[in-house]
Amino acid sequence: MLDSRAVLVGTCTYTQGLPQLDQAAANLTDLFDALVEVVDPSGMHAVTDPTTAQLVLDPLDRCASSPADLLLFYYAGHGLRDQDDRLCLALPGSVDTPRDARRTSLPVDSVLEIMKRAPARHRVVILDCCYSGLAMDSPAAADLHLLTATNRTAKAAYRVDDRNTEFTGELVRLLVDGPGPVDLGGVYRHLDRALLARGLPRPRQRCVDHSAEIVLRP
Repeated sequence: MLDSRAVLVGTCTYTQGLPQLDQAAANLTDLFDALVEVVDPSGMHAVTDPTTAQLVLDPLDRCASSPADLLLFYYAGHGLRDQDDRLCLALPGSVDTPRDARRTSLPVDSVLEIMKRAPARHRVVILDCCYSGLAMDSPAAADLHLLTATNRTAKAAYRVDDRNTEFTGELVRLLVDGPGPVDLGGVYRHLDRALLARGLPRPRQRCVDHSAEIVLRP
């Protein structure tokens, strides 16, 4: 097992008009279980319905404060766009207007800045939210491996009666049931084929050097 750490965040309860997203909580539970062969459970932090950005940034900052083989950040929830068309990760009290999005949510730039400074050998960000491809426009994302559920303009998909969102559900199925070992390059190729075949938004990936070879399932 690598010296790895992960911060998994899911927002499922909303108070300002955004649709409820129960699947985000199930995503955290299932992804946590799927990653235990790579990340020691003591190094994984699952944060559900954080009411402030600091409740996410504080554990991420602690995980990023010392060297590691892998530092992974994952978010499931609604993605919002601010006045400058930058991605914001919704929190329970987020307001979905360009004027209020950044003030009431977690700007993805804040996450990426911490990830960028981390002395981890590999730094991976996985975003399961609408407009998640916008994260690739952030200057702080330049040296990070990014895997996103959609491009810059598409909404992420989920079905009200399903346990997981479409993107994370397919990711978990691959990590649990797929033939191992599974690296990030294989994850992306599988997700791209599987989601596109169902008429769902295509995921996006951006690699850094050999980051596609990072193993998520031995």
